[in-house]
Amino acid sequence: MSVEAVSPTKHLRVANIIEEGRLGGPQVRIANVAKALKPQVETTVVLPDENSSQFRALLDQYRISYKTFKLSRITKEPKMALKYLLFSWYEIIQLARYFRKEDFDLIHVSGGSWQYKGVIAGKLAGKKVVWHLNDTKMPHLIKTIFSLLSGLADAYIFASNRSMHLYKPLLRRDKFNFIIPAPVNTTVFDPERIEGDIDSNWKGKIVVGTTANINPIKGLELFLRAASKLNMAYEKLFFVIVGATFEGQKSYYKKLVTLCNELSIHNIAFTGQTMDVRPFLNRFDIYVCSSIAESSPVSVWEAMSMAKPVISTDVGDVALYVKDNENGFIIQVDDEHALAEKIGVLIENEQLRHDFGRKARETAIKRLDIRNCANLHKKAYLSICQRDETRSLKE
Repeated sequence: MSVEAVSPTKHLRVANIIEEGRLGGPQVRIANVAKALKPQVETTVVLPDENSSQFRALLDQYRISYKTFKLSRITKEPKMALKYLLFSWYEIIQLARYFRKEDFDLIHVSGGSWQYKGVIAGKLAGKKVVWHLNDTKMPHLIKTIFSLLSGLADAYIFASNRSMHLYKPLLRRDKFNFIIPAPVNTTVFDPERIEGDIDSNWKGKIVVGTTANINPIKGLELFLRAASKLNMAYEKLFFVIVGATFEGQKSYYKKLVTLCNELSIHNIAFTGQTMDVRPFLNRFDIYVCSSIAESSPVSVWEAMSMAKPVISTDVGDVALYVKDNENGFIIQVDDEHALAEKIGVLIENEQLRHDFGRKARETAIKRLDIRNCANLHKKAYLSICQRDETRSLKE
């Protein structure tokens, strides 16, 4: 089935599909971009009905249309894995029927290389498909399957240069390639808009925090080992980890709690998930990203937008925006000595914390704001739908 070119004056109708319903960076990006593109682009988010209540609440808040399906996902849980193997073909057929019935101009497949149902369904429905890749590390099997299916997509959006470097050698055909970082709404994530202290128990203490769902990829052991070293050198510190512990990560959470006990870290709080991280970010004096792998981490951009000095491992494209010793510090992955040292520098220098934070917010406004990101998405959508092969967006 052929796809007709879309006039630049026509409102595009885009289905943005993601197979993971739990609220995280990709889900926040989908909602923010869809909201920013209204009314030029009419976005319908396609998502699983399971574990998606918070994501749906965010879409409702932004008045973004969505459609839920029973979508199984890749997992180590035996029951869910069997369901994935048995029913994926049926789910793909259901999606294809929906895409054809609603006559979308473009299917935007979010969530990464393992989420290929939307790609197959989009092509079965005769639609243009753009595949959004936001990984910098993936098992060999997933990469092999991705490579086999890569020719189905009409274009790719990479969340970072490192994502592009990982996946581009796997593509079976030359495609449109767009590099679009995850966005942050710098108007919403503005320290001037947040008032009050999140927890009176932290008063008078220097708070070192991170926002990350409890997951080994976030490298939280590094955060804890650095905290232990800092507790031996400084007083009046408090450490905070803001993020959900999903069912599959409960054993990892217990491992972190055990590590806290072993290292005698008692000045720490695991807050659990919150729908609004801004009050926490506003109270943080220092923000840490300890991840093992990232692409374009929304959590770091949010901290920068909240004028926080950031210390991050060298993951994804973070070093393009967090300039070492200019608006933050970059360290190597799993380097607890460097992390503790850089946090110590900021603990001892309040003025440097302020200067780094101010410059970090300036960078977020100039290079990572939602308006820039939404504009890049719109141009990418038009380029794909109009088959304009002479245009290739760069960040």
